[in-house]
Amino acid sequence: MNAVARFALRQPLRRILLIRPRALGDVLLATPALRALRVGYPEAEVHMLVDDVLAPLLDENPHLDRLWCFPRRRRGLGRWARLYRDMKRARFDLVIDLHGTPRTAFLARWTGAPNRVGYALRGRGRWYNFRIERDSDRHGAWRQQYAARTNLDIVARCGVTGPVLEDTSLVFVTNRAAEKRMQEYFDALAADAPCVGVAPAGTWQAKTYPVASFARVADRLAQAGCTVILLWGPGERAIVDAARAAMQAPAVVAPATGLHELAALLGRLDLLLSNDSGVKHLAEARGTPTLTLFGPTSPVNWVSGLREHAWLRSALPCVGCNFTRCLHHTCMLSLDHATVAAQALRQLAQARQERLSMP
Repeated sequence: MNAVARFALRQPLRRILLIRPRALGDVLLATPALRALRVGYPEAEVHMLVDDVLAPLLDENPHLDRLWCFPRRRRGLGRWARLYRDMKRARFDLVIDLHGTPRTAFLARWTGAPNRVGYALRGRGRWYNFRIERDSDRHGAWRQQYAARTNLDIVARCGVTGPVLEDTSLVFVTNRAAEKRMQEYFDALAADAPCVGVAPAGTWQAKTYPVASFARVADRLAQAGCTVILLWGPGERAIVDAARAAMQAPAVVAPATGLHELAALLGRLDLLLSNDSGVKHLAEARGTPTLTLFGPTSPVNWVSGLREHAWLRSALPCVGCNFTRCLHHTCMLSLDHATVAAQALRQLAQARQERLSMP
């Protein structure tokens, strides 16, 4: 086996910053790297920078000493100026930029950290003194693999060793108030049947399964005896209302939730059916089995490989294009709703059989 291509970092490392501002799934996929930095450098302070709208993902994280936020919700030059000033004053020894935009690359350089790790991208790689190629592993070779593992390989090159580098489990800790509210919600729901969450929204048009198809899948699940809960986030209520209107069988529309409440809800489901989106990673962080529908993106990058997390994708030559928009949308349109429902029911049956076989 090839040796790890470690960086010759200047020591000591007393204060480390991990940069991953967005999006929901990407921030969660960085949490194994955060845990590895905490274990690998137990005497160091571990900090992370995210967009303020995603701060709840990390405000209970046990591996973090301080959370920094890009001020997306409350804009103003003064807030940005204070952030840049305070990050300069923090005197980081190591900055790892997992995002790689011009802004985050400049910020990495602005901190004055003697060790700055980031992607060797045109126009911004010069801001780092330790550059990595996109999708490279801990040996410096290109490899298509689960995104959480790629992030772990980056911290391996920063000197972290040991079994923690093999732990790709995602970390999200909900607060007690959210758990209490969702327990009350499920008590009132009084569902004896398996609860399946259906999240029909998506961030890209190209990777979104049609609402009408989600409705047909949900009908089959409801007819098989499942309790279907339609999930939504900010700006997505109209999508679940459309899905509910297109259904023939009954379904429940979930209440409005914040990230903690959504995670508490997901943790009480028997299965989540969704597009390739952030809610899928949040469900996985809570230990809920998932079924993800793929088109332009690759399950190799975005599915952990554990048996309880399944995926479906059409066998078309254009899949994996990574286009955010598509005129023909064939890869998602050709996913048969009966096949999707059958896979979901198969996962529920497997989970039930495993519970029955437990001593």
